[in-house]
Amino acid sequence: MMNEKIKKSKRTFREYYLIFLAITLLIYGGYTMLNSSDVRDYSSTIFDADPSYVEIEEIKSNPLIFKVFRSSGEVDLATITNSVGYQSKLELLTIIDEKGLITKVDVLEQGETPAFFDKILQSKFTDRFVGKTTFEPIYVGRAKGYPGSSEGVMTQNQVDAVSGSTISSVAIAEAVNKGTTYVASNYFEKNVHSPFIQMNITLSEIGLLVIFIIAALSLYIKGINRYRKFVLLYSVLVVGFYLNRFFTFGMIQSFFSGNWPLANNISWYLLTFGTFAMIILLGRNMYCSWICPFGAMQEVILKFGGLKPIKLTPGLVKVFRLIQPTLAYIAIMLMLYTNEIQTLAYDPFSAVFNLTALPIMWMCLPILIFVSLVQYRFYCTYFCPIGFILNGMTKIRSKGVELWRKMKATA
Repeated sequence: MMNEKIKKSKRTFREYYLIFLAITLLIYGGYTMLNSSDVRDYSSTIFDADPSYVEIEEIKSNPLIFKVFRSSGEVDLATITNSVGYQSKLELLTIIDEKGLITKVDVLEQGETPAFFDKILQSKFTDRFVGKTTFEPIYVGRAKGYPGSSEGVMTQNQVDAVSGSTISSVAIAEAVNKGTTYVASNYFEKNVHSPFIQMNITLSEIGLLVIFIIAALSLYIKGINRYRKFVLLYSVLVVGFYLNRFFTFGMIQSFFSGNWPLANNISWYLLTFGTFAMIILLGRNMYCSWICPFGAMQEVILKFGGLKPIKLTPGLVKVFRLIQPTLAYIAIMLMLYTNEIQTLAYDPFSAVFNLTALPIMWMCLPILIFVSLVQYRFYCTYFCPIGFILNGMTKIRSKGVELWRKMKATA
């Protein structure tokens, strides 16, 4: 009996490894929190924006607004505002002249997927705001279905979204509008309201909600599982290619750091709260098994690829199972060290469904797809950091429920 207890309590190398990663991550995370400084010198940033500035005066703290004096005697207004983009908070500087026209927009901080944000930089998207008036809202063209879209609005005060980076484009425009609408209303006595605060439920939100409902019902209506292959195709074609909606590592970081978007960003709330709610309420990680477009695509490839699955040796499986937590650990440590969330963006979703990705992902993608012909959800099982986090949360939830039941039984 004693030997059996010893065997049952013996931990595996992987468990010791995970404990080591968790402890070092907590220690370094705590260290960075204690030694981080939230105070930022915006004065030097504004001075850098224009060499003719000679004096800066803060006149409002929320939103942060500065009065900026030029050597010529002219006075500009500078606003510091933020919004939440595809997976991170964006902070922007907007400068407005005495006529109420925008003269400069700069992105001060962002953590968007590098491949997406590179398009923003290459297209010089922020330059499109120059010359726009603050006396009416700034709308976003080519952004049908998104908050702030110019669709159905007769206006010249708009900027066209960057193709392939619509969410980031909209987020930048939202942040700019936060500053310009406040300035227009309070300093130019123009009654201007931001179009980004309007609630707008479109087919995108409905399409995403449908698959969440199907995933939840599959636990109670067993007949749904017979149509699983059609649900997977829906995930790939609709959620992946049409809606381009994915649950990212950056969303997890934004959720726990409190960097939530406006309530009208329904897709963000569906993905984050919906995924977490199913883990807490249902005790299952339904996102990975039913909703994730890339996971569904791997399963579809294996099912219809026609190749015989290859069984990995136990030793190889043990090695592969260390990759997933190691990648997540390295990404989080780099994020804590550099304070840049881009280090978390190494998933293949954008490469497959948006044809936009870092070079390293383009090199890895063919291998991942080929291995999917002979392995069940190879990337999900051994590489995906999101799956590792969500499965970990599911296990913690199950352990908590089990402990609560034991405490209730002995009470």
